[in-house]
Amino acid sequence: MGYFLLYESMLDCVLWARDKYLNKKTGKMLPDRAQMYIAAIEDHEYMGEKKEFWDNVYGFDMKIMSGSLFKDPMVDTVPANAVMSDSCCILDVDLVNMKQDEVNFSNLFNIKMNFTDNVHAVVVWFDTTFENLTNPVVLTTSPMKKYTHWKQTVLYLEKPLSVRKGDTIYGSVACR
Repeated sequence: MGYFLLYESMLDCVLWARDKYLNKKTGKMLPDRAQMYIAAIEDHEYMGEKKEFWDNVYGFDMKIMSGSLFKDPMVDTVPANAVMSDSCCILDVDLVNMKQDEVNFSNLFNIKMNFTDNVHAVVVWFDTTFENLTNPVVLTTSPMKKYTHWKQTVLYLEKPLSVRKGDTIYGSVACR
């Protein structure tokens, strides 16, 4: 599994190996299920730090570099206290039976705000489930749980969105 579950096409390689080598009658695919979740975060402090870095890079003004800083997804550790909404599952796949083209997806989401503040980004994480065991196990990369090397994926908004507790954000996410 790669960052954002699907980055680096690692899951594609696993699915290829599953189809080529796994004996469906006697073998087990572990993990056997994966889910991706999305939530809103408040992140003004971190955004400020990243932008300010370029103001003075070893004595050079490199502000021009900060213009596209938040356009691409960022893999980072999001503190649990930055999460300001509930979460919504945006992908739920059966790794035992899914087809390789299912790694491309598009889905709608809605997340309800738990606080009145500004939303700067959404955070995405994944859980993988080892259900086909005597004692099922879940590996989570959630910001509310223990750190993993997968961290989380942060998608910044073009401008902060002012929200009130109880508001709902509707959106869509696509991965190709």
